[in-house]
Amino acid sequence: MSNVIDISSSSQHAVILYDNNSERDLVSVKYVNLGLEEKQLCIYASMNAYDDTSYLAKISSQINDYEENINKGNLLIVDLKPFYNSALIGDLTPFENFYIQLLQQLKKNRDGKCGVLIVADCADNLFRNKHFDQCNLVEKWWQDVYVKWLQQLQDREQNYIINIICPHSGSLLSKHPFDQHKHQLSHNHSITIDAAASRMLLNTEYTTEFYREKKVLVTESSSSVFPTIEELPLRVLIVEPEPDIQQVYNIWLKSMGFKDIVVTDSGKKCLDEIIKSQEFDMIILDTHLRDISCTQVAKQIVGIKPDQRIIFTTTLPYNIVMQDIDSIGIKNNSNIKGILTKPFRFSELSSLIDRNIKNQQPQGCGAIKNDNDPD
Repeated sequence: MSNVIDISSSSQHAVILYDNNSERDLVSVKYVNLGLEEKQLCIYASMNAYDDTSYLAKISSQINDYEENINKGNLLIVDLKPFYNSALIGDLTPFENFYIQLLQQLKKNRDGKCGVLIVADCADNLFRNKHFDQCNLVEKWWQDVYVKWLQQLQDREQNYIINIICPHSGSLLSKHPFDQHKHQLSHNHSITIDAAASRMLLNTEYTTEFYREKKVLVTESSSSVFPTIEELPLRVLIVEPEPDIQQVYNIWLKSMGFKDIVVTDSGKKCLDEIIKSQEFDMIILDTHLRDISCTQVAKQIVGIKPDQRIIFTTTLPYNIVMQDIDSIGIKNNSNIKGILTKPFRFSELSSLIDRNIKNQQPQGCGAIKNDNDPD
């Protein structure tokens, strides 16, 4: 049975790769049920929604409290057949009307709702029928709406989750001529989730564009997949002041299999966690804390937990960070396992964690710097 990767803690425009129709339906329903549990307005938009009564009967029987959620306005079922036919001739009017109606629906049903989740398979059907330009048109529309929507929420400082999930046949992506459009499909989504392997990757194109102003870490390219580590009994402490980056860390660490992740946004909270907690296997410490100097935080951490492993993340030049670390007397200590300059690839962080936690091999000061950093 396919598992879903929980993305309910942050907004995503996700492509879900499935092997067969049964897996597609199963994963789609699981995400709808997860959205309902998280009190999101859930929309199941499918080509088969009303065209095939047996299909709707099967899907509705698997959705938790289907009739009740329909009646309360928590769940909407949308027939995408007219959308598909319009997309074939390049007409996105039904999509635009849907977006307007959705905004109106959200205003009416906002009480108690913490977000919206949409599962839509129109683009998947276009792709499978080799209407690649039309598929790209639809996916780009979803992505543009998603980014605009996120920006509006960010400007209003609203903590509201938006998840748009687009299932696509993963088995087709290695076949001609579908393989020629694999990159474009990835480009129009924020993350890709392989349903069969229960693994996830974050797509560089979106992440770089959306987070560039905040100098957030840049993820690995869409041809690489983060390793899935089963049930790691490990504890990781993230000290990162930016909420958006905290969400990215959370998603990535969960995708790797970490079950015990503690996130703080200040030096004081970090030290409080160190004092009250058992050992953390790794602390990822950003240099731009708003209350206490990160080097002073690191010095106090080592004073409390002499063997604590620390990875620094920073937008400062590498040599400046090294000088600051040297000034507090822990430059040559085995505590510092790396310095990652934002934006960086998750493969670099994954490599550090793999060497210093999974393999349990002492590495000394395994600092990493980008190619454009000074020697």
